[in-house]
Amino acid sequence: MAESWTIKSLSRGLQLLDLMAEQPTGVTIKWLSAVSKIPLSTCYHLMNTLVDSGYVQRDRTRQVYTLSYKISYLHNQVQMSHMVPDELRMVAQKVSQELRETSYVAKWESNEVIIQYIAEGDQAIKVRSLYVGYQEHAFVHALGKVILAHISPKDFHAYYIHHPPQRRTPYSRIQWDEIQHERLVTRERGYSLDEEEWEEGICCIGVPLFNYTSCVWGALAVSGQVLICV
Repeated sequence: MAESWTIKSLSRGLQLLDLMAEQPTGVTIKWLSAVSKIPLSTCYHLMNTLVDSGYVQRDRTRQVYTLSYKISYLHNQVQMSHMVPDELRMVAQKVSQELRETSYVAKWESNEVIIQYIAEGDQAIKVRSLYVGYQEHAFVHALGKVILAHISPKDFHAYYIHHPPQRRTPYSRIQWDEIQHERLVTRERGYSLDEEEWEEGICCIGVPLFNYTSCVWGALAVSGQVLICV
């Protein structure tokens, strides 16, 4: 969207919410101002507005601000509108329980790869940077790799143009020829592999999920430590 059509104060307020989400123990307005580069006085006005609207709460004892439960309401509404089928949820949970590793379900929706469900494993190693609603860096994680391998060439080219591949680790394969080779291999063997491309020390395997028209619906993946996956 062109900058002339955006509301700057609203964009700044949302930026502050994003920063607060990364600091669950709370933040000060001075910290928000320093990190966001938003003037301190403007941060005070924005935070007062967010507190008044109920999306942020102030801990007067510790003098910090945290997100309120009203954020959870928004999250729950999104979750309800993008429900993963119960059968698929049970499959993801069973995979997680049997392997003791975290499993993920993503859906190809509105030309995006969107993580819609996570079944946590009981292993100490977890991919904390992936969460429900995440839809970035699909070229370097197993969910994205296997979905992108099964969409049409037209949809793939459109996705590539709007989401230029970005390297996350030294092992990320993001060159055009590498990506095209990966798509071909993934389709032929029936599953995708992320070998430390998303996060060093972590590997992931993903399989496609198809709908009744035999088009790719999404993917199921499970992560683990490199030594386990090898």
